[in-house]
Amino acid sequence: MQTPLTIWCVTDGKPGHRSQMLGLVEAMAERAECQVGWLTAGRDTLAEAAALKQRPALILCTGHRTHWPAIRLKWRFGGMLVALLKPSLPLRLFDLCVVPEHDGARVHRRILRTCGTLNDIRPAEESADPGRGLILIGGPSKHHGWDDRQMLDQIARLRDALPALRWTLTTSRRTPASFVDVARQLADERLRLVPVEDTDREWLRDHYAGCGVIWVSEDSASMVYEALTSGARVGILPVPRQRESRVSRGLDALLRDGWVTGLADLCRTGHMGRQRRGLREADRVADYLYYCIRRQDSTVSHESPPGVALPK
Repeated sequence: MQTPLTIWCVTDGKPGHRSQMLGLVEAMAERAECQVGWLTAGRDTLAEAAALKQRPALILCTGHRTHWPAIRLKWRFGGMLVALLKPSLPLRLFDLCVVPEHDGARVHRRILRTCGTLNDIRPAEESADPGRGLILIGGPSKHHGWDDRQMLDQIARLRDALPALRWTLTTSRRTPASFVDVARQLADERLRLVPVEDTDREWLRDHYAGCGVIWVSEDSASMVYEALTSGARVGILPVPRQRESRVSRGLDALLRDGWVTGLADLCRTGHMGRQRRGLREADRVADYLYYCIRRQDSTVSHESPPGVALPK
């Protein structure tokens, strides 16, 4: 009987960081039996780890606050250390860094580049309902402004362009209360408004799996990549940009390459781009890590495991 693969995940408590590690852990669990321990980054991380029975084969960390605790765990207990997102510390301290392409990471033997951030969305096992649409609304951020009326007008144009769809619209913690108030004007038998307070992560995962069409406001880049992972047809609703950023340039590349549809293109042509197979970046990373661990070699090289293409 094969020994379970022990994975330790060092978390800073941020839901987005946790979902990245969870997505990779779930993908690893499809390849081997896994024992997973979640450790909180802080002064007690080593003590928490010492209470765990099995030493790790793999240590995952996401977010700057997790890096030093994870490095100390590797020094103390061993294991392959993998940072998700671009670290601020020297690369030599990690065995592998999984970095989104839009972060502009240089080609390096310790960097594996991905299309967007990893997430815990799994491609739908059954075909999603092409008659169901999901609209994910964010809000103002350091890179984006906001205009309630502009967003409402865009949603109205979206509904007019795709009249056969039944829509669910949900918000985020950044969505202004003023937008939610006026968005209720759009609610009818074809559009249901579900504020973020009435949802949780499982609700969102269920809707990713069940909706054949998903539109996301461009300020919510992580949700764009989650939607692409689900295998749905994906569109982007423009939001006023305060300044250009690596993330916005990444979204522009998705539009240019046909991964997502812009609202102007939809209104001009009357249809969205062709259906693409869902992004499977967590699976690709899991294949590579599992290959490295099976070789019992935590030094990452440019050699590609069978069936796994390394990024260019």
